[in-house]
Amino acid sequence: MPSGTVVNSAEDTVAVILEILESAHHEIEFLSSPFFLSFAGTYDTMKSAKHFIENGGVVRGIVPISRENIEGVRMRLDIGEDLRHSDQIQELFMFVGDRKYSISAINIGIQEYTRDTPLTAFWSESPTYAEYLLASFENAWPEAVPAAERIQELLEHME
Repeated sequence: MPSGTVVNSAEDTVAVILEILESAHHEIEFLSSPFFLSFAGTYDTMKSAKHFIENGGVVRGIVPISRENIEGVRMRLDIGEDLRHSDQIQELFMFVGDRKYSISAINIGIQEYTRDTPLTAFWSESPTYAEYLLASFENAWPEAVPAAERIQELLEHME
């Protein structure tokens, strides 16, 4: 699949994520809905992210953390991802590798993803576009709550 194209399914979006994980060497940043994060986890993205981290890469992500996805978030924390919680990104998705490779989308109202879920995402290898996406990420990062803190808060409310 050539870069600089529109991707039209959830499965193809995950294929691009895996390609970015293979191409990047230093850093990955992402914003994701909990629904897409869970879906992507079924396609070896966690295995690829773990390999990326073991080889010295850094993964930072922002995702809404709720009771429903605590276990998935914990698994990602266990492999070394640095995750934070924000309620502000329910519909946004972006995945950027090494400030060059990126895929991004706004997916309104999708609560469950399957291989064929239609979505429209833009895949690019433009550092300029990646920097544009990262500006949003870097603005959201300091405002987001560290995942461990959010999980503790949720567990306290469950007792």
